[in-house]
Amino acid sequence: MGRPAKSEHEHFVHSTKSQAKPATQSHVIGGRPRIPKDLDKGLRRVFKDLCRLLSERRALSRGDVELIRLYCFVYDRHRKEVAALREEGCVMTYFRLNSNGESVPQVKENIRLKICAGAEKQMAAILSQLGMTPTAKDRARPVGEAKTEKYAEGTVGWMQEHGELDQASNVVSITAAELAKEEA
Repeated sequence: MGRPAKSEHEHFVHSTKSQAKPATQSHVIGGRPRIPKDLDKGLRRVFKDLCRLLSERRALSRGDVELIRLYCFVYDRHRKEVAALREEGCVMTYFRLNSNGESVPQVKENIRLKICAGAEKQMAAILSQLGMTPTAKDRARPVGEAKTEKYAEGTVGWMQEHGELDQASNVVSITAAELAKEEA
């Protein structure tokens, strides 16, 4: 077990610098990606669920759209192949021709088993890249917040921010006759 970390005060007293890396946020701004048009209704639900989980972990950005889209298609392929595999079974009887040209039955594993295994590997890799696996969730840095501009007091931006432009007390009504007097 390692030594307990020094406080900032102890570093100051000993004239040392902390070697610990500060917990930082990602430089990527968080946001929700748009749902791609080529996803059907069932895949849209998968897309939304994955986006919800990522946003709860503060790991969702607009740039994740293609990776999440790819996950949805692989998920769909996996779901279809697993359903077919359940019907057919893991072991299939295939017929092939021997050297005499006769049809001979041969028992082999179902080809769909390899497709399912490949899809599972792809899904696990995508989830790891998104920070959704137990080992990757601690390494994933939370996305940054959208930066808000600070306006100087009295500027139009500051007045909009504080709702002072919408108040009727700041509006002065001028009639056409008063405007003509000011211009003259």
